Amino acid sequence: MRNVFFDGGGNFVQLGGMEDADLPHLVIGACMKVHQALGPGLSPQAYRECLAMELRDLEMDVERDRPLTFDYRGRTMEAGVRLDFIVNGLLLLQTASQPQTTELDKERFESFLRLSGLKMGVWVNFDVTTLRKGIHRVTLKRKAAGET
Repeated sequence: MRNVFFDGGGNFVQLGGMEDADLPHLVIGACMKVHQALGPGLSPQAYRECLAMELRDLEMDVERDRPLTFDYRGRTMEAGVRLDFIVNGLLLLQTASQPQTTELDKERFESFLRLSGLKMGVWVNFDVTTLRKGIHRVTLKRKAAGET
């Protein structure tokens, strides 16, 4: 991936070496760029298509619509849910376009993130006038040695 950074003004700028911790910021920047161009009110699929283009233009590794599977008592289970984007194998990105969101939406996303085995996640609702109000960013804490 190119070493780029979103400047908040709709532009990506070149940087030095990228850290994993920069990834959520870059993904949110791509979401903001899409929202600035399209505005609220479209279908989730429209935002996903444009977002996939933005992420690929940043030379990110993007996996789309991965089925959520998890381990339960030693068996692999299918959740019946598809994960919108796995970015660089490190970050779960779920998108929505709905006029109202609830705490349950955020808790559901956090469950998806935990079950996916990933540690970083961004849930974005594009059906808002200001995208910052539609972003929910999560970083799961790693368990300390000996913790269950």
